[in-house]
Amino acid sequence: MEKSKKKKGLSRLFEIAGQRKGLLILAGLLSAGSAVCMLVPYWAVYEILKELLSNGSNLSALDGTYMMRWGWIAFGGLVGGLILLYAALMSSHVAAFRILYGLRVRLSEHIGKLPLGYLNNTSIGSIKKTMDQNIEKIEGFIAHTIPDLVNVIATVAVMFVIFFSLNVWLTVACLTVVVLSLFLQFLENFESLHYQHLLYLLLLLI
Repeated sequence: MEKSKKKKGLSRLFEIAGQRKGLLILAGLLSAGSAVCMLVPYWAVYEILKELLSNGSNLSALDGTYMMRWGWIAFGGLVGGLILLYAALMSSHVAAFRILYGLRVRLSEHIGKLPLGYLNNTSIGSIKKTMDQNIEKIEGFIAHTIPDLVNVIATVAVMFVIFFSLNVWLTVACLTVVVLSLFLQFLENFESLHYQHLLYLLLLLI
């Protein structure tokens, strides 16, 4: 029979998490909600600036109530984003501490089943290092990296939706410049500069 493939990445993490994976999913959803709320103030600034620019020649025509409403919407989005971010970090930290506790219990049970010969040839320091320091490294990834990663992905996705809804061609042009600039950074490791100069010229023309 073929050996079953070992799980890696997030699938392995969810396998280790066991019953705690619900907290990880909740932390991801709250972090994504926080990212969306944090973009609300930028949208509010856009709406206020649009009102100001459209009535720049006639300030008496400005709709003060409309701008005040967007100001409060921006404030609500900021507060909501901070609250959701705090809830996401709380969920991820609770999940991390419970997962680490479960790993230490399972590791202790495993060590108790090992033959005495293995324990005689292994120092107490190495076992303690595995129980404390090695397992503790997982905490940072679960408690901080996962919410931050979901937050970044959600922010980029929502920004793309907003940009394309405003102006498709301008968004494509901006993305093209970003992709070219990233490509130029990779070219710095090559000795030949001819293609690099050519791409710089194209970037300037855009």
